[in-house]
Amino acid sequence: MLLPLLMIVIPKMLGLPIAIVKSDAMEPTYSSGSLLFVKSVDAENLIVGEAITYFVNQGEQIYTRRIAAIDQNEQVMYTIGDIQDHMETTKIRKSQLLGQPLFHLPRIGHLVTSETVSIVKKLYLVFTIYITATTFLVMISQIKQGKRMVM
Repeated sequence: MLLPLLMIVIPKMLGLPIAIVKSDAMEPTYSSGSLLFVKSVDAENLIVGEAITYFVNQGEQIYTRRIAAIDQNEQVMYTIGDIQDHMETTKIRKSQLLGQPLFHLPRIGHLVTSETVSIVKKLYLVFTIYITATTFLVMISQIKQGKRMVM
């Protein structure tokens, strides 16, 4: 349970969005289930051959692919998966760009599911309530015993 918590909290603290690879399109570079840590980049500095992570379907999904071509006139990129034979026809605009994979942890993405995140959030809430209640009960106990509280 600690691992999923660390996989969520640490990247947020460092400002690194995470993405989970859900297909084998980028094999062998990124296998299905890999947890990607993504750094933001300026689209102007990207070149053909670099891997990028971007939103598709109005942000419902995140893909990681390699840049196959850049159309400077239309300000779009075309991508290809490492395992694919042909370039994808979808135009990737700058606004869809999440960034570039900085590093990845193979197979760890299988542990960071929506169910795991939900459980971690619930445990965090229970822990917070426990700490608050314990603190409150200790304060009441000390007041009843007539002890001075140090703040």
